[in-house]
Amino acid sequence: MLSRHVVVVENEPLMRDLIGKTLEASGFRVTTAANAADAKRVHKAVDPDAVVIDIELGPGPDGFDLAAALIADSPELAIVFLTNLPDPRLAGKSSKNVPKNAAYLRKSNLVDTSELVAALNAVLKSEGATGFRHDLDSQRPLAKLSGKQLEVLKLISDGLSNQQIADSRQTSVRAVEGMISRIFEALNIDVQDEGNSRVDAVKKYFLATRPGE
Repeated sequence: MLSRHVVVVENEPLMRDLIGKTLEASGFRVTTAANAADAKRVHKAVDPDAVVIDIELGPGPDGFDLAAALIADSPELAIVFLTNLPDPRLAGKSSKNVPKNAAYLRKSNLVDTSELVAALNAVLKSEGATGFRHDLDSQRPLAKLSGKQLEVLKLISDGLSNQQIADSRQTSVRAVEGMISRIFEALNIDVQDEGNSRVDAVKKYFLATRPGE
């Protein structure tokens, strides 16, 4: 019986190598790619059974864009997203961008590599993939925030002032101030001291999106 072929798309070299070796040790044939352009070339060359895709791939298309393009060519392709992001909204997308029968795993949530292998086997069989959807966990970081609130929190983390956020969103400073207050409340942050509150909010954002950094 031929082993199943998996393409690993990950822009961090050490992580890419680790994932590849893990899957090879579990009996998969593995080809790696560093970005969306590489992945598309590899996909055409090897016609894989599945892809393991990071969402954040640096400049150019992200993992969701890549998955959509690959599935357009190969509708039966099995997909596992392996990412730092708690859910797609932090990439400006939504759960609708996760293809049917795909898995969504958060790197920091994996106890060991066996869950990745189990998720890959599930999507290859199109059975039980819903058990590997970390983006649907009600306890995931920042889950209480709406999509708009996440967008504003990202702008805060980028260092923008209230005026700059208002300009970016084409709204009023007062509306931004109200939005920020609601963000602080949702994150259980003291809204009375905005300076420290902004720092605390940014910390929570980076802990959610860049665990371990």
